[in-house]
Amino acid sequence: MSDTPPPVSGTALDPVRAGALLRPEFPVARVARRLGIAPADAELALRDPERAREAIGRAAAAYLEADDARRAGRVPTGPLALDPDFPTGVGMALIGAAVLWEVGSLIPRMALRVAKDHYESGDDELAASCIALAQEHAEPGADDASAWAAQSLLVAVLQRSGDPAAADEIARDLVAHDVPLELWRDDDPSLPDDSLAWHGGAFVGGIPPRRDERSLSYEDVHDYLGTMLAQMRREQEAEEDAGHGR
Repeated sequence: MSDTPPPVSGTALDPVRAGALLRPEFPVARVARRLGIAPADAELALRDPERAREAIGRAAAAYLEADDARRAGRVPTGPLALDPDFPTGVGMALIGAAVLWEVGSLIPRMALRVAKDHYESGDDELAASCIALAQEHAEPGADDASAWAAQSLLVAVLQRSGDPAAADEIARDLVAHDVPLELWRDDDPSLPDDSLAWHGGAFVGGIPPRRDERSLSYEDVHDYLGTMLAQMRREQEAEEDAGHGR
């Protein structure tokens, strides 16, 4: 009998998830803990796409609720709020899980929150990556406010770290669609009644360059998710080594 785990449904369509799940060093325990899955059930749950997606949905709702409390000046509660990486690291981890398990409907709101965190901490590269994720997964009619809010945040990112002319062009597009230029500042953005539906908003002139002057792309987001998974694996190994040393 082979020790190779059975293939996960849908991985042929998503080499990122396939490669992650089939690696023997995939940080099952850490990912399961973030998703609220019992350790004894982690292996089976993460290899069952439907169970994993249900867990991601519950974790995403808990993250948004805790982040709402934080942004409103209240003390957030729940296991995710107690995580030392809350809010930004937790949000990014949940986005990574949503990408890997193809729960695209959860990504726009979470990616917008994390993009705001990165922008406010001065990391425009990661802010732009999360903006790209929010808009890539936005469904017109369902995610209009989140997508337009991400577009308005892109203006701020471009003004600070990118191309001011591109920022002006995007700002004019926002005005043409009756979208407030400061929409991204709203914790739970909503559009005025006369705003037009999200149009898929191509990035005018690209998103800001990295420090090495390469333009960011959607593929860079997947690279970042891979880096995040590798970091999670290292942290898990460090925890296990510390436990063995007791």
